[in-house]
Amino acid sequence: MWELEIDPACTVTIGWYSADGFGGFGRGEGMSMDAAYTDADAWVADTVQTHFAGYEFVQWLSLGRYLLTPQADEGGARCVDPHGETVVADIGSLCHR
Repeated sequence: MWELEIDPACTVTIGWYSADGFGGFGRGEGMSMDAAYTDADAWVADTVQTHFAGYEFVQWLSLGRYLLTPQADEGGARCVDPHGETVVADIGSLCHR
């Protein structure tokens, strides 16, 4: 079960509890609850990608042999090719909202 938590210092943490013996995780790393939506969107994508990139069963956005980088800009939160800074897709564009 995924969890998004805001502590008394207004710091946001994302994570999940362990289930059926599979370990959980939690990351805060300074994201403020006052952050812009696009910054928060890119932060969530980066935090989750960073944690799960080492698991072979996780399918994450990639281009060839390397993962795309989540970034926020004036146009929104985007998946960017780290070798040339080319926008590949909007974060969340591959799922139904």
